[in-house]
Amino acid sequence: MKTILFVCTADVCRSPMAQAIFNALATDEGLPFRAESAGTAALEGRPITPNAVAALEEVGIYPGSHSARRVNEAMVREAELVLAVTPQHATTLRRLGSNPARGIHALPEYALGIRGEDIPDPYGLTMTAYRSTLRQLYEHVEHVVRRLGN
Repeated sequence: MKTILFVCTADVCRSPMAQAIFNALATDEGLPFRAESAGTAALEGRPITPNAVAALEEVGIYPGSHSARRVNEAMVREAELVLAVTPQHATTLRRLGSNPARGIHALPEYALGIRGEDIPDPYGLTMTAYRSTLRQLYEHVEHVVRRLGN
């Protein structure tokens, strides 16, 4: 099983949401990939935020337990593909020195070819912000799954 690593800042909202979405879609498609998540400044040991869980559950995805962790060079090296939620995160990850087989990319660019776009961070915001972030993540991750399936 090959690993896709999603990376955000704290690893309690965007990257674990992307991980859960990816794993649900990849399972449905029978792909030989499994996602994990990490953060560049992780709130280590913290669970995914309740609003992130609620937004996922509204679309029928149940993320299970999660414990935030800080990204490190070994995680990047061992992944098949690393997808960061912003171009700045991707730049930070490239400085770690490892280059996975399919590279390190900003999620919007890898999924849709959109350069310079961020997935907004809903941390501490309303449920509406979490739903908006979820919709963007879902759209991008669907494209990633299709791309990996071809």
